[in-house]
Amino acid sequence: MREETKVFLEMVAGKRSEKIREASPGLETQLTMDDSGLRCALQVLQNGELVRLEFIESANTAGKQVHFHDYIEVARSIGSLAIMFPEAKFSRDMASSIYQSILKEARQGTDREISFLGFVYDDRRNIKRVE
Repeated sequence: MREETKVFLEMVAGKRSEKIREASPGLETQLTMDDSGLRCALQVLQNGELVRLEFIESANTAGKQVHFHDYIEVARSIGSLAIMFPEAKFSRDMASSIYQSILKEARQGTDREISFLGFVYDDRRNIKRVE
């Protein structure tokens, strides 16, 4: 199960990487998998500099309060963050509510402008933007 999840997350990350490169050819991506194999982060780089970190959560890790600190720390330090939850576990409305609370908390601790992107993905690796 864990290996299946890892492979699926890698495929979602690959699709997201393609979309990023299509939209902004000057950006590169690098995938980092959590030791558990149940969540990963896509580093978005421009000229070797980290410009955004995108967390891709599995059904086992999405929405877990323990990860909120990671999101907030990244938002405050880098200023740009994206989070993806599986749509099978979180509808777009549910994900939006969680994302808004994370963004609100991140903005409370800094004067820095924070850019935030929220997504859900389905079993076919379709990635859908959450407003």
